[in-house]
Amino acid sequence: MSNSESSKVCWLHFNENSKDELQIMLKQMNVHPLAQQLLLLGSDFPKIDVYDDCIFVSLAFVQSDWRISRLQLIVTKQHVISYAKDDAPIVEKIKDKLFHHLEHSSSPDFVLYEFFEVLTFHFLRIIDDISDHIQTLEKQVFKTPFENDIGHSVYRWKIKLHELRQIIEAQEEMMKVLHHPKFPYIGEEVRPYLQDVTSRFARITAALDTLKETLSGIFDLQLSLKSDHMNVIMKTLTLVSVIFMPMTFVAGVYGMNFKLMPELAWKYGYAYALVLMIGLGISIAFYFKKKGWW
Repeated sequence: MSNSESSKVCWLHFNENSKDELQIMLKQMNVHPLAQQLLLLGSDFPKIDVYDDCIFVSLAFVQSDWRISRLQLIVTKQHVISYAKDDAPIVEKIKDKLFHHLEHSSSPDFVLYEFFEVLTFHFLRIIDDISDHIQTLEKQVFKTPFENDIGHSVYRWKIKLHELRQIIEAQEEMMKVLHHPKFPYIGEEVRPYLQDVTSRFARITAALDTLKETLSGIFDLQLSLKSDHMNVIMKTLTLVSVIFMPMTFVAGVYGMNFKLMPELAWKYGYAYALVLMIGLGISIAFYFKKKGWW
């Protein structure tokens, strides 16, 4: 369990190592049994539940290895109790913010606001990281358009963005619930701050939609580049075939070996046939070049 040395602090954080202490404290506080269960077991999806003596809040954030972790809160009129099974670096950032804003540390609703504010900046940094990865992927398309791993990467990033959007959209809806005038444990002085956080969540959701469209564009771009390259190859092969067609025709004519073909007994017949074939090939090649087809 960790808490500030200041007597004003009403926030208590627990982790897996201090779980037993948390259970004892929850029983002493007579917290609703369902809220206790949710705090200890967690929720699969971000949500808010309201009870007679407290509210339960489930938050989600992204770890450095892109795993989605959970952070559960119980908010009463006097305390904010948080619990995270995994390591949560985001908790340390919240502690730092409260140390710099001690006027917020004595009010549970302001402490809850700090959780959401730090969470939004956390997701904005995640968005920046994803944007950098996607820009790198976009550059790679032009360098190696035939790389199959590009398509796999686009698919993996789309899955991550879909999961991320689901939890962010859920937390955006939570902010709207918190901002409602009749929602308990939220004072009027906190509501303008919550409105700012809500607008940030909307920006994050819009950014995720833009990134998904960018990924679709990258995939379409790779297909287009592949198609263009294949068209160039087919065009080259076709032009080469057309150049050799008259040569093949001449060779076929003089390969019939009819007795009455005068060129067969001609002294310069072989040279004549070679010059004719080469001349036809060069003439057709120059014609294609002049037309801009090659």
